[in-house]
Amino acid sequence: MHALLFAAGGALAGGLLASGLTALALRRGQDPAPEKLPEPPPFLPARARLLMAVEQVVSSLPAASLVLDQDRRQLYASPQAYRQFGESVGSIERHPAFQGALDRLATRSPTRGEEIEEARIVLDVPMHRIVRGFFQKKAFPKNIFASEEERNEERRTVLLTFVVLYDVTEAEITERQHADFVAFASHELRTPLAALMGFIETLQGPAADDPEAQKEFLGIMAAQGRRMQRLLDGLLYLSRVQMLEHQRPRGQIRLGELCSRLQSETSILFRQKNAAELVVVPPDNPHLCVAGDEDQMLQVLINLVENALKYGACHGKDRRESALKITVSCAEVPSGGGWPTGPGVVLQVADNGPGIAARHLPRLTERFYRVPKTSAIVQGSGLGLAIVQHIITRHGGRFVVDSTVGEGTTCKIWLPLGDATAVIKT
Repeated sequence: MHALLFAAGGALAGGLLASGLTALALRRGQDPAPEKLPEPPPFLPARARLLMAVEQVVSSLPAASLVLDQDRRQLYASPQAYRQFGESVGSIERHPAFQGALDRLATRSPTRGEEIEEARIVLDVPMHRIVRGFFQKKAFPKNIFASEEERNEERRTVLLTFVVLYDVTEAEITERQHADFVAFASHELRTPLAALMGFIETLQGPAADDPEAQKEFLGIMAAQGRRMQRLLDGLLYLSRVQMLEHQRPRGQIRLGELCSRLQSETSILFRQKNAAELVVVPPDNPHLCVAGDEDQMLQVLINLVENALKYGACHGKDRRESALKITVSCAEVPSGGGWPTGPGVVLQVADNGPGIAARHLPRLTERFYRVPKTSAIVQGSGLGLAIVQHIITRHGGRFVVDSTVGEGTTCKIWLPLGDATAVIKT
């Protein structure tokens, strides 16, 4: 779908470039009146006059556009091209995929200007980017750009290639995540559903007269049903969070009260896990608050604490010398120090669990992504951190995960202290 939209946009922009340049050149040839259209000085050579004509047309286009001459030299790059790609414009032009599109275009007749070539250009330096380029070639009579003296020379054509560039990095990532989402959701629902169907068939057949087997199988079926229920609940909650993501919350979060609610909400979890300890450190100023939805932010902290508790179960097998400890803290931070401009608050959830390998960290907030070794041990939906990320984005915050294998994991949430935040006086 994205490819069709970009191709249509590329064809349209290429057509506008070509037709606009033709009209401009013809108008210059027919009506040189300066009050109607600026005319280049008559002493300029044809190439300089062509460049001025190209710049006048291309600079007004919203898309990142390039114009190349018949020797593949850059005749003009639009301001939008440099705003969007900066110094990478040169890397794009030298890329094998870019040159390959020009090679294919060179085999076609310039009179077939309606045909579009496409290239997918992947850049890894200075950052990973995926660029789609759409190429169109057009021939112009040289004399329409020439001065009066040059018009008396032999008529020749000028071949120009118009290129429109789109940064499709985010679009392709979103498309891949959507495909992964459908695949993982289907798998996560299919597995417990298949188990349920299998046990139903067993109860209808071999276990029909076996009360003990029936009791065991019904217990397993109930567990699988609860697993599907949790998954569907998670998907519905994630959907609601995504719907609200672009609506900034208007309430206030009292951070001291948030810490108290977290301790109360999670206390039962730690009573069940005798070997685990939760430490909650409230902010120094008990009346400090930030703009936001307190219930959503509480859900964020609960998700992070539950994750630390669940995946810390692997902790005891490798490091029995110390109990699992989870520390939640809240503190004001000044601007800078790796955080966005302006003062803020950092909520931190740290544990001394098994840690996570660095290669997994960038994907932790993807829907259904789970660290391979732990997914076989811990049953989870893989939606918790995706929900966390969307809620924090809605609050204008930042989410960072630092982890070292064998030492533990620290999740940090930065929230802005803006005009809506204040110290509440009691």
